[in-house]
Amino acid sequence: MTRMTRSEDGLTLTELMVALFLLVVVSAVFLPSLVSGMRATTQISNVARSNDDARLTLQRIDREVRAAEQICNPTPGNVSDSLRFITRAYTSVSTATGTQDITYQVNGTDLEKSRDNGSTWQPVVGGIVNATVVDDQYNAQVGRALGTVGVPMFTTQGLPVSSSTSTSVVALPSYGKVITIRLWVDESPTDNISPIMLTTELSGRNIWTPNGPACSP
Repeated sequence: MTRMTRSEDGLTLTELMVALFLLVVVSAVFLPSLVSGMRATTQISNVARSNDDARLTLQRIDREVRAAEQICNPTPGNVSDSLRFITRAYTSVSTATGTQDITYQVNGTDLEKSRDNGSTWQPVVGGIVNATVVDDQYNAQVGRALGTVGVPMFTTQGLPVSSSTSTSVVALPSYGKVITIRLWVDESPTDNISPIMLTTELSGRNIWTPNGPACSP
């Protein structure tokens, strides 16, 4: 009769404990890096999405301003966190007199849009930090002290009307029809990614048309 012998294959208790110890050490070293990498990837993805949304917003405003017949705010030579213009495009009114009064304005960290002169508002894009960002390049450009907080989003090129005279702004080609937009975006102010500025210049091709609509109060 042959006697069955027990196989000695496998791990001893000591070997198992050593393996578990090494696993704990390796996890303690590499797990924080893995978590940090995943968090950074998520932040970068969110920033990319936010920047894409902001670029699409600028493209939309550009398309609308090109069809505008009157820029109501900001007035030439002035800045504002609100852009208001009147257009005959993008309106459901079929008659030649149909116009649409469009306004974009900053509300907290959101850019909102109204199609009815401020009666109702819709959010367009979030993460706007123009009110809290420090842009010393802009500060130097406009003669403000370095470190001044806040950057106006909209600037209309031109010369403001003198307070001592009643003469109108000189009607040079760009005055009153070219808008500079500075859009500072920060998806999450608590992350380690700095705010990003998107800027563009828009031109209203139909400004100063003979039958252009007037801005209402």
